[in-house]
Amino acid sequence: MEVTNMRMAIMGAGSLGTIIGALLTKNGYEVDLIDSNVEHVEALNKSGAKIVGLMELVQPVKALTPEQMTGEYDLFFYLVKSTQHDSALPYVVKHLKPEGVVVAMQNGIPEDAVAAVVGKERTVGCIVGWGATWLEPGVSKLTSAPDRMTYDLGEMDGKDTPRLNEIVKILSAAGIPEKSTNLIGIRWTKLTINSSFSTMSAVVAGTYGDVLDNPKALTCAAHIWQESLAVAKAAGVSPEPLQGFDIRQLDFSTQKERDEKLPLFSKLLTPHRNIKTGILYDIEAGRMPEIETAYNGIICSWGQKYGVKTPVNEQVLEIVKGMAEGKYKIEPANVDRIKIPDFPA
Repeated sequence: MEVTNMRMAIMGAGSLGTIIGALLTKNGYEVDLIDSNVEHVEALNKSGAKIVGLMELVQPVKALTPEQMTGEYDLFFYLVKSTQHDSALPYVVKHLKPEGVVVAMQNGIPEDAVAAVVGKERTVGCIVGWGATWLEPGVSKLTSAPDRMTYDLGEMDGKDTPRLNEIVKILSAAGIPEKSTNLIGIRWTKLTINSSFSTMSAVVAGTYGDVLDNPKALTCAAHIWQESLAVAKAAGVSPEPLQGFDIRQLDFSTQKERDEKLPLFSKLLTPHRNIKTGILYDIEAGRMPEIETAYNGIICSWGQKYGVKTPVNEQVLEIVKGMAEGKYKIEPANVDRIKIPDFPA
């Protein structure tokens, strides 16, 4: 893959994709921003991609709806929500060159779903280590410091390949990319944290800080974390450290161990107190969040596969889906619906 001749697109130019597309374009790359939101596409073409928050930038870009795509692309940066795979991936595979590559950049563990459609040999994984919020058509708010805009990239088989180096070179124009030989380990670390605190902040209809300040919610988050680690161990997955911290240090098997480690959860997550999860945004907007396909649903399904019980994950999965379906109100009292399991005698 030669960078100078590559035809690139961002499939799913929402909060993250708008910023990535703007920065790649600003730094000399030609990239099409593809999104199904017609008003967003029109705003991008008319006024450019506007970044606010921790970065101020207005960058002219080229945007299209999926139906407006023509020809074939060498490289797709794939940022569509996992709940929209069925509608988005057919466009990707239709417009992907035989030797082209799709970089799966969503939450959860999306590589298998992408590879099932486009082929494992055309799939690369990428964990996006920064955050943004879509504000309105054409406008995205960067909520992470620019010097923390990291990407962890890896081949599904863990090998170091020329195409991986090319993608790292490209993404260096939009942040700080690094190669990884343990992609699933990084994925599982992020999945554990998101499933514990993003999900529980949705359950209590608040922020990460609201979870940390609610003893029952924090305890539930700790059990989600512990169940996730148990599944990882059974599956032979070795979670990667997060900013030098091994998440397995917060594992526990007794009530005493759990209670001793609760303050450590608070210490680790306090810098992120103000995060309001996208799960809650989706619920408030009347959309079903990615809870099943990118968060706790993965832990539950892997738990079933490897014979590990995941009772708290199963309960919060039901509660969040119930909130999205209108079965439960969007209120902090939802945490009282969770039954924390007893420890073995």
